[in-house]
Amino acid sequence: MLEEKKRCWRLNYAREFHLDVSPTIVNPGCSNGGELVPDKSLSEFKPTNPKGYRALFEERASMQPRLKVRKAIASDRQANIEPFPVHMRAKGILRRTVQLLKRHRDIYFFEIEADIAPISIVITTLAAQAYECCVNTFTFDSELDVVIATIRMMPHFIDRPFVNGKLMYVVANETTVGENFAERWNKEPQRATAFSAWHAKALADFENLAELEGLDRITKKLGDSYGKTVVARVMDARTEQVSGARASQKLFVTPMVGLTLTNSAAATAVPKNTYFGE
Repeated sequence: MLEEKKRCWRLNYAREFHLDVSPTIVNPGCSNGGELVPDKSLSEFKPTNPKGYRALFEERASMQPRLKVRKAIASDRQANIEPFPVHMRAKGILRRTVQLLKRHRDIYFFEIEADIAPISIVITTLAAQAYECCVNTFTFDSELDVVIATIRMMPHFIDRPFVNGKLMYVVANETTVGENFAERWNKEPQRATAFSAWHAKALADFENLAELEGLDRITKKLGDSYGKTVVARVMDARTEQVSGARASQKLFVTPMVGLTLTNSAAATAVPKNTYFGE
């Protein structure tokens, strides 16, 4: 189904996916390869730069936070904390953080009739800026701490300049001039209020998650935030992965890490469970 939007045409398919197609022209005023996109409601062209935005996001996503690892010193057996780079997975922490935040937003606003949920580009932009700041500034105890710090810092990157004597909201596209992802907040302040309320809930949920113990409690909390069906499917897959690794003797336990599928000098293989009490 083809749907006309403010600055693009949207092709909806499979009831849950969509593709936005925008006609653009070169923006001669942007030295970073920006473009101009027609705005239907304003009957004028507006600046944008999707290629530049993507390049900047990928640059930030490639940044590696530093985690603390505790090493026992042989001489006095005391713990020493040394920072080390995180082993990067395929998607990386920033991409996963954005995915989690967008899913959390969808669940949070699911039963709210008003169309006031923060748009994805605002969430992505603030998360990317916050992530870069956190990675450059702090050393963390865990990857979850990186996510929490990133979420906590997001509001700090919402600019509040005075324009013609009026306090405005600005979440700028840093790769061009004149594109404000939060421009609707200035005409519809309830959107800014909705963002603040959702952000506070998301931060609280992640902070509470860090304090939980026990797989059942963690599963319940995740289900409340991200949907019980999705979480149950993920947890079942994880259980099968761990069980399969244990059965094939590819499950290990290491100090300060716990269960892992990665073998190392400090790792101890977890024996197969024969279910016979042996």
